[in-house]
Amino acid sequence: MPEIMKKKEKTRKNYAAKLRVAFKFLKKMSGIAAGAALIAISYNVFVLPYGLLAGGISGLAIMGNYLIGFPVNLGIFILNIPIFIWGFRELRWKMVLYSALGTGVVILVLPLTALYIPKPPLDLFLASIFSGVVSGIGVGIIIKFGASTGGTDIAAIIMKKKKNISIGATSFYCNIVVLFLSLFFFDLKIAMYTAISMWVTARVTDSVIDGFNRNKSVTIISSRSSEMADRIMKETYRGVTYLEGYGAYTGEPKRLINCIVSHYQIAKIKEIVLEIDRDAFIFITETVDVMGKGFTKTE
Repeated sequence: MPEIMKKKEKTRKNYAAKLRVAFKFLKKMSGIAAGAALIAISYNVFVLPYGLLAGGISGLAIMGNYLIGFPVNLGIFILNIPIFIWGFRELRWKMVLYSALGTGVVILVLPLTALYIPKPPLDLFLASIFSGVVSGIGVGIIIKFGASTGGTDIAAIIMKKKKNISIGATSFYCNIVVLFLSLFFFDLKIAMYTAISMWVTARVTDSVIDGFNRNKSVTIISSRSSEMADRIMKETYRGVTYLEGYGAYTGEPKRLINCIVSHYQIAKIKEIVLEIDRDAFIFITETVDVMGKGFTKTE
């Protein structure tokens, strides 16, 4: 009887594990699809109706649409073919497949959103801002789920791997190429408003990836570190770590305090430090993607 119960328990655990894997996969696919759909909506609602451009491969496809009337979704598809072939040769196939899903959703959703989503009457400045916001949210969601939007993103990852050129630098140069080409065919103001849209896209993407609730890493050097650590733990409910060090000038041993807190708690930390030791040395740095108790849960 105990043997049967053990087998049932093992079967139940295996089934639960498979369900978790399936749910995680479905969540990933849904996230990538949602992000790609937002990019397509941004193009149809805020970019194409106002004659703006976008960065990378999408920008070239949009330019082709303006100049010769070639469909944007087909342009994105054709221009991405050699890049995805290159990606399959150089990168992990899973990452390339996830990116292909994102690109595929953009290609499919573009003609649908063009038909059914209304275009609000905006001036060029507002159109460039909102195109950047919506695209940035979409790109950020896709990257957060471990994929990319294809095109220059894949090229940038490959260049990082082969030539150690930063991903940001490659994307920047590709966007510069699009803006430079646009000067030959369109008004200067189109290039300038497109540059604003690209900048907003980059900023919003970073915010989505890093999270809006940024945390701070606080390091404190004081001769009364034990008293400070006790108050910090009691009054902010955050853990504290001691770091051992030596003063370079005096040669005396120092006990440093390090803790991670939300930006809302910085004022309280400073208050505690000043009340205990006004000669304490404190420095605070930006910290993102903190995992552990009290912060982001690990999956």
